[in-house]
Amino acid sequence: MDFLDISTRNPQDDFEILLRIGGGTYGEVYKARNKQSGDLAAIKLIKMEPEDDFSVIQQEIVMVKSCKHSNIVAYYGSYIRANKLWICMEYCGGGSLQDIYHVQCQWVGSPDTPPKGPVRDDSTDSDDYDDVEIPASHFTSSTLPVGDIPPPLPPKPKIRSSSEESMAGDDDRSKAPSLYALAPAPLLRTSSGTHTHSRPVPRPRSVRNVNSDPSTFSGFRSDPVDPQQPPQLPPKKDRRRRQPAKEPPESASPLQKKPPIFFKKVFHGCPLRINCSTTWDHPTTKEHHLILGADEGIFTLNLNSSEATIELLFPGKCTWVYTISGVLMSISGKSSQLHSHSLKELYEQARKEHRVVALPTHRLLPRKFAISTKIPETKGCRACSVAHNSQRSCVFLCCALDASVVLLQWYEPMHKFMLIKHFDFPLPTPLRLFEMVVVPEQEYPLVCIAVSRGPSASQPVHMENINLNSNTSWFTSTGLEAQSADRVQLNQLDNNTLLVLIENTAHLVNLEGAVKSHRKVHTEISFTLEVDAVVYFEETLLAIWKHGWQRRGEVLSEILQEITDHRKTFRLIGSDRMVVLETRQCEDQSGMCNLYILEIAENFVLMP
Repeated sequence: MDFLDISTRNPQDDFEILLRIGGGTYGEVYKARNKQSGDLAAIKLIKMEPEDDFSVIQQEIVMVKSCKHSNIVAYYGSYIRANKLWICMEYCGGGSLQDIYHVQCQWVGSPDTPPKGPVRDDSTDSDDYDDVEIPASHFTSSTLPVGDIPPPLPPKPKIRSSSEESMAGDDDRSKAPSLYALAPAPLLRTSSGTHTHSRPVPRPRSVRNVNSDPSTFSGFRSDPVDPQQPPQLPPKKDRRRRQPAKEPPESASPLQKKPPIFFKKVFHGCPLRINCSTTWDHPTTKEHHLILGADEGIFTLNLNSSEATIELLFPGKCTWVYTISGVLMSISGKSSQLHSHSLKELYEQARKEHRVVALPTHRLLPRKFAISTKIPETKGCRACSVAHNSQRSCVFLCCALDASVVLLQWYEPMHKFMLIKHFDFPLPTPLRLFEMVVVPEQEYPLVCIAVSRGPSASQPVHMENINLNSNTSWFTSTGLEAQSADRVQLNQLDNNTLLVLIENTAHLVNLEGAVKSHRKVHTEISFTLEVDAVVYFEETLLAIWKHGWQRRGEVLSEILQEITDHRKTFRLIGSDRMVVLETRQCEDQSGMCNLYILEIAENFVLMP
């Protein structure tokens, strides 16, 4: 089974660098020795730049690794460290093929025997040390100490003045896409039926307080003012500050200790069939956006705008979205392939007035400069999961394909996800669960593909996991044998706590599915309702069911808040950084829907 395995460990733990062989445009080559076997190796260090097309390098690695012959340079492995890619291959001590090319011409028809051992071919672009100039006299180079490899320099920060930010914000707001409403299909722009404001619009200081104009004071006189006297102050009642709300008494009920929550409507009458959501902050205007993935495409809703308007960002059906450092990852298109989008450029392109017809940007621009690109080897993606390893400061993205699993890792210097592992592994159908679990002290996360009720009260949850750290466990059992309940959910709360929903029962267990001993928090709660999803929010548990939602405190048996409306259906769209809820009328499930976001009411003060 051929797969790409790029390790994130320190390569100097496995190899001892002896001397520098040569260097070129793409990097440098060092002679090294394997610390375990003692074999010599040639290590190529490639300097990774944000504009580099890493997929080409990955294809070369896969090709070289698949070629196994005594006359072909052997491939030992690859490492990713700082901003450099380490490719370890067999060391060729016969010199450069380009230097002895004239000798090869004499070998044709000659009884002389060519030198033994592998020979490098520096005249081709697909050789083992491509684009690296290696002199024949590399044995005279000085040795390179282990600590002499300089660390990568931090990226140069982009400095933008306040005037530039305000100008960019004014330009974005002035370019209102008035032509979007003229296109009948596809849906490019739609406004809320009630134009609900998500937040009040800041006004200039001169119109916030009418009493800042002296002519509006009750004691104002139009007589000339003596310049020797100080200006008249406003009445005391106009300068009085509002008293903060009083703290509740200590004898209050424990159910009232948690501030109440509410779902605020941000859009009325949405025509989209929404599948997922995430958030994004515009780097220039600092405006908060809600990104929606729907059957009609990827849309954005500006939560700071005075008018609630949903605008199209990228056409095509979308079933999953995630944002990281201004990059939007999505499962989009008819073939359900993983895409990467530059959000700022995609947003600015969508707001241009002349863009009436939706055009796929990856077909208009070269791949190196494309705003939206397809991730190779991810066609037919069924589900995705993201995991953050805080101990190693790594972000992993795992994709479930028809018969394989793909693992990618976020690489900040290149501002993109890179392919790390690709394994052939059958997954169950339907795939009701696909979530990664970060295990401390392990390099890669586990992937949970099914959960069911455990064998005992101390082990209430049984988990079917894929171990991405092992190459042998893939053949012990297949994912087709994994059976899961109809309504299941799994979320990792911390390094040793999982929130698992099986049918109508929510469990708080450890990474093995066993009960966690906690003196304050109950570890299991069974709902009398048919719960569709649960969210752990501010140390409380929020359960969403068909006709409402229910909030429970740290003691799961205590109900803090509950909303029930049998005229509507409630559905959780997403909980990535922001809890988004959708409601529809029961008698018209195919009609318009309303969108809500979860907020805390602790900052609201009752006015007398």
